[in-house]
Amino acid sequence: MANRSYLYATDRIPARAPDHPKPVVRGLSEWGYAIPLSYRLLVSVDTVMCPSMIWELDDDLALAGDYDKGVTRLCEFLARIDWPEAEALVEETKAFLLAPENRADHVVLEAAEILDMADQPLAEESRELLAGLADLDEEMERTLRHLSQVKPSAPGPLARMLGLKPADPIAPVRELGLGNWSNVLYFDFSED
Repeated sequence: MANRSYLYATDRIPARAPDHPKPVVRGLSEWGYAIPLSYRLLVSVDTVMCPSMIWELDDDLALAGDYDKGVTRLCEFLARIDWPEAEALVEETKAFLLAPENRADHVVLEAAEILDMADQPLAEESRELLAGLADLDEEMERTLRHLSQVKPSAPGPLARMLGLKPADPIAPVRELGLGNWSNVLYFDFSED
């Protein structure tokens, strides 16, 4: 396994019913070894569990939420980040998610690869992920407090003198799941 979480936009929530037409699916993003806060915010409104589009298992492992409401929730959160250095990353996120070709009725989070790294059964982990969406307001506030304490700063005189390049100054904002937007994901459903 690649140990990634995946985000897709789709016109309908995936279902197992044989007479249910396959949804039109577009990739949005994938993230290694985590389920970033931005992904959870995007799927956090009117959320339901649904069958995975990736894994053919009996349990519902994916989460689907309202696309437009999730984008609104994420954008409202991003607007509260007071880092001018991260403005380009935030604007890129908004532009990608609001582009007509990326929008759909639903956003689907496929996180089984990440959840499978834990010791609990996947179905149980998926239900806990769904339940955890209720605590996102608290997590957003903690994240904003953390970001206000670790604001990027200019390199010190010694670093400038030695020509040292600082680490990615916006890494804490990038870790929210930003900067990796693409329609091309490892699991591609564009030809189905």
